[in-house]
Formats: sequence, C-alpha cells, structure tokens
Amino acid sequence: MFFTVDATACRHCGLCAAGCVCGLLTPGPNGMPYVEPDRESLCVHCGHCAAVCPEGAITLDGIAPDKLEGADPPVPAFMVQHLLKTRRAIRNFQPSAIDNVLLDEVLSLAAYAPTAHNARQVSYIVINGRDKVEKLLHATVRLMEEHHFYPNHTKNVRNGHDTLFRGAPCLILIHAPERILSETDCATAACYLELAFPSFHLGSCWAGMLIEACAYGLPAEIQLPKGHKLYAALMVGKPAVAYKRIPFRTPPEIIRAS
Repeated sequence: MFFTVDATACRHCGLCAAGCVCGLLTPGPNGMPYVEPDRESLCVHCGHCAAVCPEGAITLDGIAPDKLEGADPPVPAFMVQHLLKTRRAIRNFQPSAIDNVLLDEVLSLAAYAPTAHNARQVSYIVINGRDKVEKLLHATVRLMEEHHFYPNHTKNVRNGHDTLFRGAPCLILIHAPERILSETDCATAACYLELAFPSFHLGSCWAGMLIEACAYGLPAEIQLPKGHKLYAALMVGKPAVAYKRIPFRTPPEIIRAS
C-alpha cells in the first residue's frame, strides 16, 4: 500500500486528514486515517500527511518517517530579506567549468520548487564546459540569423564577443511536458536555482534569448524527450565580480481590494 499508518504511534489527532490537499484521508472505525481504495489514484503524493504528523506514524510511497528530514523553524525574516535583496543577475563569469557534484547538489534543491498539481515533471539538461556551451552558442546564432532577430547580438558573437551567454562556462536548460502550467513550473524551478546558487559561490542569469530562438526550432545540441518543451534556461558560473551594495528598487505598486 502507498499509505500506511503505524497503529502504535498514531494518536488520532486528525492533522493528516486536515492537511491532505485532496481530502482523501478518512478516520476509520479505530480512529486511524485511511484512504478508500477507489480514491488512491487521486493522491498527488505531496507528502503533507507524513510531514505534518507529530508522531511520525505515516509512511507514504514506501518512505518511512525516520527517512525524512526534520523541519526546523523558519529562517529569520532579516536573513530572507538579505537573500532576496542580494540576488544579482551575473553576466561576468570566471571561465572554469563547475564541479558536477556541486551542480547536482544545487539541482537537488530545485526538486522542492512547487509545481502545479504537484506534477513534479520538471527536468534539466546541464551543458557544463565552455567548449560545449560555445557549440550551442553558435548553433543559436545561426538560428537567430536565419530568423532575423537580435542582429546586434549575433554580430557581437561573430566578432568574438559573447553577449548571448556572457562567457558562461555552464548552461542549465529546464524543460517539462508541454502543457499549460509547465512554463510556470520551470520558471519557478529556475528562481529556486537562482536564489540557491550564491550560497554555493555560483551565480546565474536567465538565458532568455536562447528560449526565444528555440521557439523557431531546437538546435541539434538540445535533445528533449518527446512531448517536452524548453521553457527556461540559466547561464551559470563562478562570478568574476563581487557586488558590494544592494541597488535601489522602486517599491511595487500595491492595490488593496476594498
């Protein structure tokens, strides 16, 4: 069974049922929660039931509660404010490739980015190494020239000045099944990565022109699974410069409903 309860640990508090986003959990005759067999397919496997259980009584999808990380109190607000305010789009990179183990560690954090209906179908292509990036760079330039857009940038690349990928030694391409909310899912994952990279001494910037170019067709260097679409891309590398101050931002316009 995908959902089991340890009868010796369950205290019948009902928190798991209250936290089930699909409303699937029902108290049984003995007070323990269960899922009706004909409703099991409705579960989105978000894990909230196991996460909220104070007694660690729930096993979901074969993952026992003692295998789950503990949830510490939220990070203090001032630390979150600093993290968000100091995020910079990095366009000056050191040329060295990035350690793949380090990349995998950061990418594993993107698995916690929210997805519509908890679909979790976001996938990644990592192009690590400047020589590999340059192959895609020139393929992208050919595509842009063929369709006559951003001529200044294609000219720059032809003249040896990379204003598309900014000399980045690594690209991360983010794709998902082609459906209405996949673009949002991929953009959210990209934001998670953007915010995580500085803590690993890396920086990133959105490669928006690549996404625009790929709307006309994918270069041979990008191989996606059937039915998938490329929705986001990041240039990644070790920053070549350090920012000493937080630039000013105009406060957002806020309209409060009456």
